[in-house]
Amino acid sequence: MSDHHDWLKRTLADILGEGAGLPDYTIQRLGNFRPEDLEELRIDERRAVFDAMKRAAHESRDARGATKSEEGDAHPPYVDGDIDWGLRAAKSALEAVPAGKRSEKANDLLSACTCPAATGPNPGIDGGSSAWREPEPALDRASAESPERPLPY
Repeated sequence: MSDHHDWLKRTLADILGEGAGLPDYTIQRLGNFRPEDLEELRIDERRAVFDAMKRAAHESRDARGATKSEEGDAHPPYVDGDIDWGLRAAKSALEAVPAGKRSEKANDLLSACTCPAATGPNPGIDGGSSAWREPEPALDRASAESPERPLPY
């Protein structure tokens, strides 16, 4: 394992509050991040990103079946989708910082980010008016396989 791989796993475990560590697959989406990406964010930006990522990843994981027992909470293991929702929430947290108050690193990260929005009118859809269409009930569609105007992805 490389130092970068170790850094990613350790950093993600710290963000998510997972002392036991995480499986290798949880860092697949994070491969392009480097330590300087976090170090160059302002303290409030970093805190907002970490808090949003932790909250969204936990909510996603727990929605799949967190249970309570006498020994405490039992959570299912993280899956790739949990980390994806965490990244989307982190992106939204950076976007919530007013553009004039955002650090240069935050702007760089936002411009390089390819994940869809986590919030807004179309969560899970990469933004823009081209990604929006009128809701169309499935039973009213000419073809059950695809809507008349499919989304551009």
